[in-house]
Amino acid sequence: MKIAVFGLEDFPLGKNKLPDFRIDALKVSTNPAKTTYIQIEFIDEQNLKDADGIVALDTKKADVALLDLELIETRLSRSESETEKNFLLRLQKELEQEHFLRNLSFNEEEKSMVSTLNFITIKPILFISQEDSSDLDSLMLKMFKAAGMISFITVGQKELRVWDLKHGLNAHDAAGCIHSDIQRGFIKAEVFNYKDVESLGDIRDARLKAMHLEEKEYIVEDGDILNFRFNV
Repeated sequence: MKIAVFGLEDFPLGKNKLPDFRIDALKVSTNPAKTTYIQIEFIDEQNLKDADGIVALDTKKADVALLDLELIETRLSRSESETEKNFLLRLQKELEQEHFLRNLSFNEEEKSMVSTLNFITIKPILFISQEDSSDLDSLMLKMFKAAGMISFITVGQKELRVWDLKHGLNAHDAAGCIHSDIQRGFIKAEVFNYKDVESLGDIRDARLKAMHLEEKEYIVEDGDILNFRFNV
């Protein structure tokens, strides 16, 4: 997950592990050969368009809105569609009041127009103080949540791993995060949650007493521990 940093001086760019107490605990109890955390990469503001989300200084809201206002002005000067022009003028009015596009409602046609224009404020944006920028762990967790992400876990002798997944996606989507072959040959998902491990005290007991089989359509919950049955 790439997070662009806007207007924050001396912010440490680069990759960091997203903290996860569940993986820390499971690593002790399962002793895997390898443990893999979700990676959060902070990139500079020159790469805003490549980012999955943005963290920005709280005094820079107008500057962020201006980026999209400039894009709208350019598009208005080139557009020959009255429908598009009227839509862009509506967005312009909202942005001038610092109402970001991510918080607006669009119909299907409007969503299609927005998706082609690569707006900045359609991305999740977290505004913070300069002081708050020093707490990287808290910042990463807040940004992960603001982006609408959850995580699921896979446990094996060779690797214990946590994966990121958009909230609301299903077991078939989660299988695709791991490998296209698993997604293509999906049969069932074996599911229990880290909360079951906490309540039962042991991952083996949680697997025996709380595990249930689910179809492709099962909506993955944050902290689910998944194993996929598949055939290729």
